[in-house]
Amino acid sequence: MAATRHHPRAATVTGIQAQSFRGLAPAKLNLLLQINGQITKGKFQGYHELQTYFQLINYGDSLQIDVTQTPQITVQWEAGDEPIEHRPHRIQDDLIYRAASALQQISIEQRKPPLGANILLRKNTPIGGGMGGGSSAAATTLLALNRLWALNLSQTKLLDLAVLLGADVPVFINQTSAWAEGIGERITPMTSPPNAQWFVVVVPHSTLLTCHGFAHPQLCRDTPKQDAQDTLSHWQTQAGNAFEPIALKESAAINDCFHALRAQAGFARLTGSGACLFAPVASEAAGQHIATNILNEIKAAKRVIVAKAFIQPACVTV
Repeated sequence: MAATRHHPRAATVTGIQAQSFRGLAPAKLNLLLQINGQITKGKFQGYHELQTYFQLINYGDSLQIDVTQTPQITVQWEAGDEPIEHRPHRIQDDLIYRAASALQQISIEQRKPPLGANILLRKNTPIGGGMGGGSSAAATTLLALNRLWALNLSQTKLLDLAVLLGADVPVFINQTSAWAEGIGERITPMTSPPNAQWFVVVVPHSTLLTCHGFAHPQLCRDTPKQDAQDTLSHWQTQAGNAFEPIALKESAAINDCFHALRAQAGFARLTGSGACLFAPVASEAAGQHIATNILNEIKAAKRVIVAKAFIQPACVTV
């Protein structure tokens, strides 16, 4: 069945006496993703330089964070729309834990009694789907614990911490859709295009790893840089995703889902380095109609998500 979930907006309480957090870690779609070359100097030397637009959507993992008076940090996962057998085996490899640990170290440096946290992730965002689930959860953890532990770090400092966790983490610190360049850390918030308000997202029975995609010999790495505003205005016709041709060739499941979505919606594009595919739709009803057809006809489709563009943070501290 189609996995559609709506997260109502909630007021954010700014008082530092808050002891818990409950909220959405929104997923993202890359409306376009092109690689311009390799960075030749600076701290990101050797990394690929890219241009992309991160479209946040009102769907994702749910996080619950409860402050503890002892310094222990625990992270538990529970299955939501997504199974959790592929969760990190070691807590040290979990981006949520790494984000919390980084803030705890700063708390120690500020000479504050180190607090702890019990963190519960309800997993909805597809793992290995190119929708930024782990990055968003890490960023949401940074934002929540910065407030709950009363660290009062600036947005700039949080962004510095975020980029150390991963290239996609900074955009979720801003909690708004944005154009990004560099390795993804140079962010310019931009309003979503008018034709990008509802989306249908097909989750194939397949996963792709970003590191493998970047290493692929057929990956296009020399797309000329484009003007952000002009490219975003014509994102469906004048831009694409550099990983898409590789994904379609390497995975029969992705290829089947791509062509099914394009036949139903008139458009299909890979997000991130894969494996999920998306198309803009006119309304929730249109998305649900497409979702039903694809699930009934395409065995390669694991599930289908229908979601609205993310407008405001849907989180609460209490």
